[in-house]
Amino acid sequence: MLDDVHQTASAIAAFDATQVAFVALVKKRGLSKAEAEAILREAIEAIKTGGTGDRAAELLTEVLERLSKF
Repeated sequence: MLDDVHQTASAIAAFDATQVAFVALVKKRGLSKAEAEAILREAIEAIKTGGTGDRAAELLTEVLERLSKF
């Protein structure tokens, strides 16, 4: 049970960090918005494996959508 909580908390932290990192990179001009979107699209396709991979892809899709609106 505790391990499940730890894994869930780690996944949420990683998701939040990903969002912050991509927005920061685009804001600081270290990465163009188009480049960031392309990286996220490639990552989404690469991790679509079913089950957990699909859920991770959904979360990255949320990051892509937020970045696209930025």
